[in-house]
Amino acid sequence: MSSRDDAQGGAGQAEVSEVLMRLGHEIKTPLVAIKGYAELLLDRPEGEVDERTREWARRIASAANRLASLFRRVTAEAHTRSPWTYVPRPVAPGGWVAWCVGEARTLAAARRLEWVTDVPADLPPVWIDPEAGRDLLLELLQNAARATPDGGTIRVRAAAEERDGRAGVRITVEDTGVGLPGGAAAERCFDRFVVLSDVMGHHSGEFEFGAAGLGLGLPMVRGVARAHEGEAWVEGRGHDPGGLPGAAAHVWIPTAASVEAEGPSPEGGVPRRLLVIDPSPEVQGLLASSLGGEYEVVAAARADQGLRLWAQEGPWAGCVVEPRLPEGGGVDLVRELAGSAGSAAVLVYTTAGPGEAEAWRGAGADGCVPKPARARAILQRLETLRRSKR
Repeated sequence: MSSRDDAQGGAGQAEVSEVLMRLGHEIKTPLVAIKGYAELLLDRPEGEVDERTREWARRIASAANRLASLFRRVTAEAHTRSPWTYVPRPVAPGGWVAWCVGEARTLAAARRLEWVTDVPADLPPVWIDPEAGRDLLLELLQNAARATPDGGTIRVRAAAEERDGRAGVRITVEDTGVGLPGGAAAERCFDRFVVLSDVMGHHSGEFEFGAAGLGLGLPMVRGVARAHEGEAWVEGRGHDPGGLPGAAAHVWIPTAASVEAEGPSPEGGVPRRLLVIDPSPEVQGLLASSLGGEYEVVAAARADQGLRLWAQEGPWAGCVVEPRLPEGGGVDLVRELAGSAGSAAVLVYTTAGPGEAEAWRGAGADGCVPKPARARAILQRLETLRRSKR
């Protein structure tokens, strides 16, 4: 990880993330209305709307969909570096690649690109959130299409590969396009808002040749990879629109077996007690019944009661806390829990808006899950967080 990337982990990154998330949420509301009214026109019976108006409505709906997709990526990039964002599970590389390449082929159907895949059938499953994995790989395929003239080739390969003694799978997307700067200069494409092309000389689009993005796609790719204990990097061979040297992008994700082998298990004295701090008896009961198969759940309704249990009744596997308590809650409660957590995970479970996640993280929380959430998602995130804190 570069020093520049480290610098993004401080206050500056938090401020940018907050702006991106607020921007995305503010724009989402009018976009939904625009798309909704356009679809109402398209759904009108034959004869009530003339064909020219119907075509205008189609174009409005299409533009709204593109904007919605853009701002979904913007808000997604704002939290990709946080492992608590995801619910990873075993994913077969073959199905993952096949779905993404099929989607890219459809979206770029007019481009006359050749899509080639080489994914051995016996590759082990990787440990990744399926939706995040699709976003990651589609972003790499889109970047490759934008850099490759019509008639070019995009190859997707997958291979088993160990990194630092850990089993994993490397996915490589290689194109025959205009290329990227070589060496350390190529790393700049992972910095937010950096576009290594002449933005003023190109148009914007999803899969069009020469289209320029916002400079958030590859930072999102690396953020997703690292949040899943993986890595992403590019191989630049120089930028030459005439010679078309091409470029390659790589992402490495650990196998599900390697992640699960490193995680805690009930054997060996690993604590399996989970503290739930929430004023609602219904929430306490729901979490106790749904998480009780994996943990011994102990509930507290007040902050002082929860802190006393946290201090005296350990060791704990973790704590699921609603910080908005009538007395003694908020950031101070989360900070006090996190300050004495040791290897236990502190997971904030609240109705707070997405923009408040940074405040909880600043107080020391390991994760944030908005209510209502599936208990299975909470369980998986707790296990992921516990592995990352070992």
